[in-house]
Amino acid sequence: MKKFVLLTLVLTLAVSGVFAGGRRAQDDPDAPVRFLMSAMMTGPNAESGRQVAMAARTAEWYINEVLGGFPSLGGRRVELVIVDSTSDAAMAAAPFEAALGTGTFSVVIGNPNSAISLVNQPIAEAFRIPQVLSSSANILLSQGGFQYSFQLNATPLEVVPVQMSFIRWYAGLLGVAPEALRIGIIYADDAWGTDQAATTNRLLRENGFNVVFSQSYNIPTFTDATPLVTALMHAGVDVLMPASYPSDLALIFTAKGALGFNPLVIGGGAAMTWPSLYVDLGAATNGIVSADGFVWDQRGAREHPGWMRMNEWHERTFGEFIAGQGGPTLVSVMLAYTAIENIGSLNGTAIRDELRRLDENSAGHWFRVQNGVGSRFRQDHGNRNISAGAVMMQWQNGRPRAVYPPDLASSPLWHPQTFQPFR
Repeated sequence: MKKFVLLTLVLTLAVSGVFAGGRRAQDDPDAPVRFLMSAMMTGPNAESGRQVAMAARTAEWYINEVLGGFPSLGGRRVELVIVDSTSDAAMAAAPFEAALGTGTFSVVIGNPNSAISLVNQPIAEAFRIPQVLSSSANILLSQGGFQYSFQLNATPLEVVPVQMSFIRWYAGLLGVAPEALRIGIIYADDAWGTDQAATTNRLLRENGFNVVFSQSYNIPTFTDATPLVTALMHAGVDVLMPASYPSDLALIFTAKGALGFNPLVIGGGAAMTWPSLYVDLGAATNGIVSADGFVWDQRGAREHPGWMRMNEWHERTFGEFIAGQGGPTLVSVMLAYTAIENIGSLNGTAIRDELRRLDENSAGHWFRVQNGVGSRFRQDHGNRNISAGAVMMQWQNGRPRAVYPPDLASSPLWHPQTFQPFR
């Protein structure tokens, strides 16, 4: 824990240095190349910020110590500076704009929270600074006509079909008809939760699934999940699909256990794949399943020597695997690094154009970490990663393991009651 406190302190001091003078221009050959990272370092979603901070340290180590900085820029080092968005999108714009106004940053690594990214997106666009959007998943981020934003992660349009395919596959393992399962959806009432739930509802119903319950909860006032869980029980829900954050999930699972309610839980990413879930729930996490845009040991990651070297350093330094928001953050950094290294320039428009050109030949190996396959950002799709996809993970002995689809899986699925692999 002391390491995390120290890391946050160091990054906070780095950010304060941005505003305190003593700046060096990006064209100074002796200055580091600076990336600005927006993260929720404080507030109820500070766990997300903790993951981003660890990813920042890991990326700095890998780029500076393993790759030798930017060889095409004479070996200049990278410096990743975090600006605290807080967990409130209404508070995010001012510090983000102030940081960019210093003129010392070449790239933005976007906030994992979609609501905050939607606020920050036009600001980065006005400064003409390329922004890779980390794990922000709201489809609106690639539909606003912005030219300098690049969406890496899967949106609900990719996540929900994988969840549906998994439910059918899982029902087959149990010998149950998929349409007989009674599905309940609960979700946080922010941009990510609302978008996730709306897409989940629509696609499930369009594909013949039986959705019997769908309800949001207000994040600031959500202090007791008992009424929500009681309503789920009364609806006869036997498959629960939450789109929730860490503190919310702790309340939900506490109420679920107290009331003896044990549906199959299939999450929609975020906190369902984070180390904090295990800290909060311990062995109760065993068997929990979730979709996510990234799992630390999915095929593309475990087959990439550079990635596994980063994960090894991360585990050795911080005592835990690279989690669901740290992973896309790291891939975003490495794609931006590759674009700069390819062109040997810090010109924002040139970096943007190179990000659009990155493909299987020039940076496919980093796309494969995220997707399992090579890809590129499609300009005619709003600079979206056209191969973004989802993977299903399951908590097994204290960490998430990729279990579906088979071509990305690293571990067989466990039966949630016996904790033994399905045969």
